[in-house]
Amino acid sequence: MEFGTDAEVTVPQQLEGFGELVSPAFGDQMAGHWLGPDFRGKSEAGTTPEWWRRRAPEDTDLEWRTAAVPRAVDTIFSFVGESPNISEWQAHPYRAQLFADDVPVLVFDIGIRRQAAWSEEDWSLEFFPRQVHNSLDEHERQVFSGVCGIYRLRAPGSALTAGRPLALKVVVEPSTPGAIAWFAVRARPDVLDVSAATNAEQIEQLQQEVIRLKGIVAGLARRGNQELIAEQLDTEDVIVYADGRVHVHEADMLQLHNGDLLCAMREASEHISADGRIITVRSVDGGRSWGDRQVVLEDTDTDWRSASLCQLRDGTLLNNALPQTQYDRSGRFVGGREPVPGTHSKPDGIYVGRSADGGRTWSWPAQSMSPDPYRSPWTAERIVELDTGRLVMACYVSAPDETRSVSILYASDDGGHAWRFLSVIADVPGVSLNEPSLLQTRSGRLISVVRSNSRRGFYQAVSDDRGESWSPAVPCGIPGEGNPASLVQLPNDIILCVHGSRIDVVGMYVVGSSDDGDSWDLANRKVIRDDLANWDMSYPSTTVMPDGRIFTVYYFNMFHRFFMAGSFFSWPT
Repeated sequence: MEFGTDAEVTVPQQLEGFGELVSPAFGDQMAGHWLGPDFRGKSEAGTTPEWWRRRAPEDTDLEWRTAAVPRAVDTIFSFVGESPNISEWQAHPYRAQLFADDVPVLVFDIGIRRQAAWSEEDWSLEFFPRQVHNSLDEHERQVFSGVCGIYRLRAPGSALTAGRPLALKVVVEPSTPGAIAWFAVRARPDVLDVSAATNAEQIEQLQQEVIRLKGIVAGLARRGNQELIAEQLDTEDVIVYADGRVHVHEADMLQLHNGDLLCAMREASEHISADGRIITVRSVDGGRSWGDRQVVLEDTDTDWRSASLCQLRDGTLLNNALPQTQYDRSGRFVGGREPVPGTHSKPDGIYVGRSADGGRTWSWPAQSMSPDPYRSPWTAERIVELDTGRLVMACYVSAPDETRSVSILYASDDGGHAWRFLSVIADVPGVSLNEPSLLQTRSGRLISVVRSNSRRGFYQAVSDDRGESWSPAVPCGIPGEGNPASLVQLPNDIILCVHGSRIDVVGMYVVGSSDDGDSWDLANRKVIRDDLANWDMSYPSTTVMPDGRIFTVYYFNMFHRFFMAGSFFSWPT
C-alpha cells in the first residue's frame, strides 16, 4: 500500500497481465516440440527461443501486451508464467531481463520453486508457484514444462498511459553451454477470475497429477519387491554410457566375433537438435564395464542419428546411419519430410559405413544408398546378413498420400555397397507402420515386428522366401507404443521380442514365441523394468551372451539427464 500526502490510502489497481501475444505463439515457433499443461491444464503460450541452438537474426524475443490500462496509476498486472525446474545440484538459478515498453525495468530469477520477489526502483515482481513438473512426468526434456505459477508485476503509474496496454518482454540472460534456460507466458487473460470454472480446471489438473504420482509410487514399490511378483524378471542393471546433460538415445549393441560388445548411439544437445553425432562405446568384459566413447561420424550442422551395427561373416562391420535434414540455418527444426536445402553438410538418405578392424576406424561413402523407387527412407534397424549371403535392411518411408508410414525392405548382393528395393513389409491403410525390426530365424524365415502409432500395439509380418514377399501385416497382440521392438533367437529356438511401452505402465517387457513367430505367449510376458516413470525411454537392442543370459540395451530419461543402460536377465525354461 501507499499513503498519499493527505493520508488517503491508495490501492493499486489490479489488471490482467496478459492480453495478447506479440511474438509468435509456441506452436508457430517451436516445430517438433510441445508445451506441457500448466496448473489449470492445457493452454497456449509464448516462449523465449530454444535453449539448445544458437540464436538466429530472425529470432524474436518473448513479447506480449497486458490488458488496457483504465487509469495511469500504480497497477499490479497478474499473469501466468513458467520456467525450467532446475535441479538442486546445479548452480544458482539463471536470470531473465524484464522490459516494459522496451525499457529494462528489472532482472528476475528463473527456475526456482519457491515464492520470491524482486524489485528495482519503482518496479517489483512477485512469483507464487502453483505447479512443478520434473523428469518423472510423462514428457521428454524438450517439452516446455517446469515451474509454473502466478507472477504479479507492480508498475508505477508514471510508466503507464490510460487506455493503452503495457508491452512486456522477457529476454533470458546468456547461460553456460548445455544449460536449460527459458521462460514462457501462458495465454491466460483471466488470471484474476476466481470462479467455479477456473477452480474446476485446477482441480482436474491436480487429479491427473495425483493419478500420475500414484503410478510412480506403485512402480517403485514393485521394483523394491520384485521377488513377490512372478512377472518381474530378476535383472542385473548397468549403465553403459552417460555424460552429464548430453542427450543419448537410439542405441544398437552388437557382440563382435572376438567377444567384444560394441554399442553405437546418437549423442547430441537434445532429442531434436542439429548437432547429432554417432558415437560408440566398447566393453571387453561382457558388458560389466564400458570404455571411453569414440566419435565415429560427425559433420558440421548435421544431425546424424539411428546408427545400427552388423558384422558380416567375413568380419566386416557395417554401420547404417542417416542425417536428419529438416532444420533451418539456425538449427531450428522445421518438421516435415523434405530436407531444407543448403543447410547441411550431407544430403538426406541412409549411409552405410564400413570397418575392417572391429569398429576402431571407419570409412563412410560420399553418397547415400539409392532410395528408388521411394525417397527419404528411414531406419532404426540393423542390416541382416541372410543365410544366402544377401544383405537386407528394413526401412520405412512415407506413403504416397503422406499421411502415414509404410515399412519396406532393401537388399544388397555386393556386401552392402549397392542397394535396391526388394519388397513391402507392411502397408496397412489408415495405420502408420514404422521402425520395423527384423530377424532371420534358423528355419530361414524372416520376422518383422513393426512399430505402430495407432495405439493398437505392434504389427507383424513374416516372409518365408527371404524377403521377396510378405504375409499381410496384422496386429500381433504385443502391446506397446512409441518405440521399436528388438528380436533375438535363443539356442533352444525360442524367439524373444523385447519392447518398451510408453503407455501405462511405462517400462521394458519381453515376450516369447516357441513356434517361429506364429504366436506369442502373452500370458507369460515378463517385466524387465517398470521403474522408468518417464515415457522418454527404450529403443532396445538385444543379444544372447555366451553364458546364456540375455543382455538388452536401452536409453532412459531421469533427472533431466539421459542414460544408456543395459539389463541382463535369464529367460525361464
